Amino acid sequence: MNPLSLRLSAIIVPLLVASLLQAGPASADDDAPPSGYPSWAEVQQAQGNEAAASAEVDRINQLLAGLQQKSGELGAAAIKAGTEYAKAHDALQHQQAVTQKLAEASQQAKAKADSLRKATSSLVVQAYESGGFDPGPWSLANAAIAPDNIQNFALLNRVLDRTAKLHDDALSASRASAAATAQEQAARDVLAQLDSDAAAKAQAAESARRAAEDSVAATDGQRKTMVAQLASLTSTSAAVAQKYQEGQVALAAYQAAQEAKRDAAQRKAIADAAAAAAAAANNQQAVQPPLSSGGGGGFVGGGGGGGGNVVNDPAGARQYASSRLGAYGWGQDQMQCLSLLWTQESSWMTDATNPSSGAYGVAQALPPDKYYSAGSDWLSNYRTQIDWGLGYIRDRYGSPCNAWQHEMGFNWY
Repeated sequence: MNPLSLRLSAIIVPLLVASLLQAGPASADDDAPPSGYPSWAEVQQAQGNEAAASAEVDRINQLLAGLQQKSGELGAAAIKAGTEYAKAHDALQHQQAVTQKLAEASQQAKAKADSLRKATSSLVVQAYESGGFDPGPWSLANAAIAPDNIQNFALLNRVLDRTAKLHDDALSASRASAAATAQEQAARDVLAQLDSDAAAKAQAAESARRAAEDSVAATDGQRKTMVAQLASLTSTSAAVAQKYQEGQVALAAYQAAQEAKRDAAQRKAIADAAAAAAAAANNQQAVQPPLSSGGGGGFVGGGGGGGGNVVNDPAGARQYASSRLGAYGWGQDQMQCLSLLWTQESSWMTDATNPSSGAYGVAQALPPDKYYSAGSDWLSNYRTQIDWGLGYIRDRYGSPCNAWQHEMGFNWY
């Protein structure tokens, strides 16, 4: 029996035994050991399941912490990518506005050049139709003959020069605007590609962030499930351990009750034998002295002395031992263990002798003369034997229950 069972039985078993003895003879069912309680292996299995669940919770907590950190990093990356995309998009829109203005300027310059070209053509036509200028091969001769024609020709020539210069300027401006527009368009195409790339990166970063958050949520859900399972396993493990302890107490009570029955039967058998011997002695008109392990001494309670007859009184010996527990610092909770111990060793008989080892008396001292330190009447006086035995138990084991535990393990104490 383990120490926990002994401590529990020291309190509960005496009450159970007393109730069993007061209830009268046990039925057939009472003679069966208690059943239906979990075994120690089942307790260990329940505790192992609890430990495994606890380890899994720890693992998931560590995994969750790593995922939360990764989710934070991906969230920061998504913010950065979104910021870069916003900058690229703003640059693209700005460049589009610049390109649009340059395109409009180019169109205006082209329109002006076309207008000047048309104006020049109109002036030539008008001069010709009004007769002010003859563009034919005879123009120089006519001019030499008609002075008005020469004057008109000079004026027209100046107008045409002026118009031609404006026309050339307008064409140059149109070409420059068109070139600038082409460059801006190329720049806009580059920015458009950057904008597209930034948008793709921002979308990928956001997708990664959402996936990380989903993973965190799923793992946290798994953690909550495992925590709930661990709580259930912890409760189950505690319940199994409690039932196991109850079973050990019930078993101790059963063993004590059985021992009490055997002890009662033994006392009755001794009493019957003593009565039969007395009857036989009366019939023979002679009294035979009881068996003795040695020299004389007084009867128990008759006051010390060195010689006399041995008297066996297991009930009286138990009562005396119970009354002496306090002198050795023990409570009555130790009496159950002491009763089991000396019942197994000597059946509380004063002259009990082990034929193999020679151990003697209630406490089975070996060699027997160890009793002498408690009194010279140790051969016949169970009180002397009990005083010595209680001192031996105190010095060697500390308490009767400790001595009984050793007895159960090794069959000696």
